[in-house]
Amino acid sequence: MRSIYILIFGVVLALFTSCREAKAQIGDYNTMVGVTGGTNIGGTVKQFVTRNGAVDLMVYKRWKGWVGALLFEHHMNIREFEGLEWYVGAGVHYGMWKLGKGEPPWVYKSTQDYTAYGVDAIVGLEYNFDRTNFYIGCYWKPAYSFQDFTDLWGDDAAFTLRYSF
Repeated sequence: MRSIYILIFGVVLALFTSCREAKAQIGDYNTMVGVTGGTNIGGTVKQFVTRNGAVDLMVYKRWKGWVGALLFEHHMNIREFEGLEWYVGAGVHYGMWKLGKGEPPWVYKSTQDYTAYGVDAIVGLEYNFDRTNFYIGCYWKPAYSFQDFTDLWGDDAAFTLRYSF
C-alpha cells in the first residue's frame, strides 16, 4: 500500500516539474483534482459552480476505513498575497468500517461493520504556485456524526496538492 502512495507522489511530482506552460491563471480554473494527506489519506475533486463557490468531493482512508465527504466551499482572495486564498464551507460525510479491517476509535474491539454519517464544516487555505496549474493547501474539517459514534470529530486536518484544468 505504501508503494502506491509513493508512486502517486512521484507521478504528481513529475507532472509538476515537467509543466512548461500553464493554461490556468489564478482563479481561472473550473476543475481541480488532487491528493490529501494528514490525519487522512485520499483524493479530492473540486468543481467550481460559481465564481467563488465550489463543490468538493473528498474520499479518504481514516481509522482503517473509508470516508466520503461532499462539501460546498466559498473562496475568498487574500489581497496582500497574490495567489493565496482562503475558503469556508459545509457539507455531509458518510464513512464505513468493515469487520476485521477497520478500527474506528469509538470501539474497543471490532465485532461488526460500522457506518457513520453526519455534517461537516471546513476552513482552509490554498496557494497557487507562480500562476501554474498546481495548488498547495491545508484545511481543518470538523465533523459531527449522527450514527454509531454520535460526537464531534475535531481532529480532521490535512494538506492538499491539486492540479487544475
